[in-house]
Amino acid sequence: MDIKEEVSIVNCRTYNQKEVDRAVEKALGLINFKFRPNSKILIKPNIVGSFPKNQAAITTNPAVIESVCKILKKHNCKIYIGDSPFTNPEQSFKASGINRLKKYAKIVIFEQEKLTAICDNKAKFLKKFQIAKLVKEVDLIIDMPKLKTHTLTKFTGAIKNLYGCIPGGLKQKIHNNAHGDKKFSKLLVDIYQNIMPGLAIMDGIIGMEGDGPTSGEAKKAGLILASKNPVALDIIASKIISYNPKRIYAIKEAIKRKLAKRAISIKGMKEIPKIYFKKPTTYQHSRAKKLILKLFKEKPIVCDTGKCIKCGVCRNHCPKQAISMKPYPEVDKRKCIRCFCCIEICPQNAMMIKQD
Repeated sequence: MDIKEEVSIVNCRTYNQKEVDRAVEKALGLINFKFRPNSKILIKPNIVGSFPKNQAAITTNPAVIESVCKILKKHNCKIYIGDSPFTNPEQSFKASGINRLKKYAKIVIFEQEKLTAICDNKAKFLKKFQIAKLVKEVDLIIDMPKLKTHTLTKFTGAIKNLYGCIPGGLKQKIHNNAHGDKKFSKLLVDIYQNIMPGLAIMDGIIGMEGDGPTSGEAKKAGLILASKNPVALDIIASKIISYNPKRIYAIKEAIKRKLAKRAISIKGMKEIPKIYFKKPTTYQHSRAKKLILKLFKEKPIVCDTGKCIKCGVCRNHCPKQAISMKPYPEVDKRKCIRCFCCIEICPQNAMMIKQD
């Protein structure tokens, strides 16, 4: 008899700490997760950067992380909260509100830690890379993504969240190894299979729809999800926001590599709730339209000069150095690989795909 993966889904309407505490405890109880006392635990939230206009929809809310920290403290665990945001790490942690959790945990910026080399001959694209040594030293990694759509990968969840374990500027370098959604998704699974979190808890109270993970619109879903298998969590989370998981290449690749069982048992609800999320602009076209678009130049990435503050963040983080400031960002279409990093990290949501 095939043992099913378990994913719990619990209602949680607000970020009121008491309500979140109850929801997180229930979600963990439903999958019968037990923490080992005196363990060394790394919590990996989704921080991305500092986005004052829509922070609540972009980053893992500190209330959800605090709930986990409280439980871990009861088990006398040593807690680390670590990430490597795209933009200024110190400012990003502060903007996310996670700095207030220093009373529970040590805040870790991965590029400021000692690094260790990972070698994986079974990887498709990333056979050698570096991550913070701490990631490999802890007893348990808790993957804490946000429920969002994504311009490049369609959906961003527990698998994609681990891209933040790659320190600093190394992200841009490895992005050059895999252009496009399919190749980049395989690269994400390369990273995932070398980290393998033992628990995933998703903040789905307020998520993001449309051109996520940073330029979309806030969407209230009112959910907390948990699973011992992050891939199983992504499968269910993508279904909740009306995606077919088979069309999410990172999920498809992870299943192909047998990183999750196909059989999944839902805990806490009789069936998977359906909450429609608007899809990214890059996902809007039907298959027929996509074939037509291949015959012509794709819509270029452009800058809304009314929003742009000429900070140069997009230029500094472009993996192909395809952006120049004149004085506003201009994208060289010959160099651009449409990884959408510029759209993702722009603090003003000024970078976008040109619309008809």
